[in-house]
Amino acid sequence: MPTASVFSINGWQLVFTLLNLLLNFFILRKFLYKPVKKMIESRQKEVEETYARADEAQEKAESMRDEYEERLASAKKDADDIVRDATRRAQLRTESMISEARDTAAGIISRAHDQIAAERKKAVNEIKNEIADIALLAAGSILEKDMDDEAHCRMIDDFIESAGDGGWQN
Repeated sequence: MPTASVFSINGWQLVFTLLNLLLNFFILRKFLYKPVKKMIESRQKEVEETYARADEAQEKAESMRDEYEERLASAKKDADDIVRDATRRAQLRTESMISEARDTAAGIISRAHDQIAAERKKAVNEIKNEIADIALLAAGSILEKDMDDEAHCRMIDDFIESAGDGGWQN
């Protein structure tokens, strides 16, 4: 029996094996590798588009959040301005009312002082007139009578009594 070596290399067998390998490579490449590669590229494209849409949505959400924060800050500023303006107007109105009340009180006090001064002047004039009337009466009675000391004392006493009765006072 001829002993063939287990590890011998046959040239034709090597050529057929290489041709078989190349044929399998091209067939697998044509029918398996290219469709799988296309599917992987398609999935990769879908994933990238999904990430792009997610990034756009996130940017839009951040933009909306920034706009909301700006509007909120603007609203707070407007509210602060309104409160500050209302406070200022209320303070001005309060000061105006206080000033008006002070002016009114000063006018009332001034009129009261004027009225008091007029009443006092009127009372003084009335007293002067009463005193003048009494003095005229006394002078008239002195001129009518020739008086001695005793009559003179009686007349003074009568004058004091009539002055003490308050006939000349109001």
